[in-house]
Amino acid sequence: MNPHTLSLLALSLVRGLGPVTAKNLIAYCGSPESVFHTSTAKLLQIPGIGAKTAALLRNSNTLAQAEAELAFCEKHQVRVLPYLDADYPYRLKYIHDAPLVLFQTGAVNLNAQENIAIVGTRKATDYGKELADTFASFFAQKGINVVSGLAYGVDIAAHRAAVRVEGITTGVLAHGLDRIYPNAHRHKAMEMCRKGGLISEYISGIKPDAMNFPARNRIIAGLCRGVVVVEAAKTGGALITANMAFRQNREVYAIPGSIGLPYSVGCNALIRDNIAKLVMSPEEVLEDLEIQWNPEGARGKQLELALKAPAIPVTAEESKVLNVLSKGDATIDQIGLHIRMPMSKLSPLLLGMEFKGLIKQRPGKKFRRL
Repeated sequence: MNPHTLSLLALSLVRGLGPVTAKNLIAYCGSPESVFHTSTAKLLQIPGIGAKTAALLRNSNTLAQAEAELAFCEKHQVRVLPYLDADYPYRLKYIHDAPLVLFQTGAVNLNAQENIAIVGTRKATDYGKELADTFASFFAQKGINVVSGLAYGVDIAAHRAAVRVEGITTGVLAHGLDRIYPNAHRHKAMEMCRKGGLISEYISGIKPDAMNFPARNRIIAGLCRGVVVVEAAKTGGALITANMAFRQNREVYAIPGSIGLPYSVGCNALIRDNIAKLVMSPEEVLEDLEIQWNPEGARGKQLELALKAPAIPVTAEESKVLNVLSKGDATIDQIGLHIRMPMSKLSPLLLGMEFKGLIKQRPGKKFRRL
């Protein structure tokens, strides 16, 4: 059992400790494992850590819970993707509250192709379902992973269309992977796993409580290059996803509808408020994202994809480290000598850079620039 994965999962289970504070803890303590061996006095010196959280970290049973969950995952063939794993979705890594650990079933590799989300109301009209089908089938035939939330309405219409054309589609769930919600979509979810998959940040036993869905929506947005909103009411999950995508610097697209229709209000408002770009065809989405595709190509032809790492702002100190590593791999001692930084400050800096995907630790305790 990997102690790094175990400790990350245990941290994610500490009540009231979100991913942002957890990553700050790791940076200060030096590693996920060290967090659980740091004294209460030292924990209280870390910004954002109060007496209640420190007590939970020292006395909680989350390590035992994490061990039980990893055993469950191994038994039921659930993949565990810790934050620094190579298969952790690289786009998701760059949102500020990315989960420490993800769980996945199915064949999909979320870094192997472009991902585009299609979202909308659960009470989709026949027209809305037809639009979801049109966009999803087009994307899937071009090798794009269609991402949605497995809900009624627009979500399941998009998943079904991708499966029908034998494409890749991924459902992001607001509960543990020991269940499927809604149960009516269980069979389709199993079909999705043949080429696509299901992912969640929640351990087994977690139910689809209402509070989990907005958190789930940030993952839908964070995984993708763009989010297409098909139909949406004045309020609801689709608008939450669109606004989260906008804040995450993702492209947002909305299909306009007739003024006055209840499930056109949300899309029209996104366009009016300059949150979403107006689109009327899936081709317009790919053109705007500069994804190459062949309009004359055969059905099912794969896209010629060029995955681009997003621009990541770096601090002056991080820039110094990257300059050292641009000349080749280096140990922490070598880096510290070059940039004249004490180990007490350099160690959390390097860990933070590893979390951001800027560097990677190699065998021999050497660091490499990515």
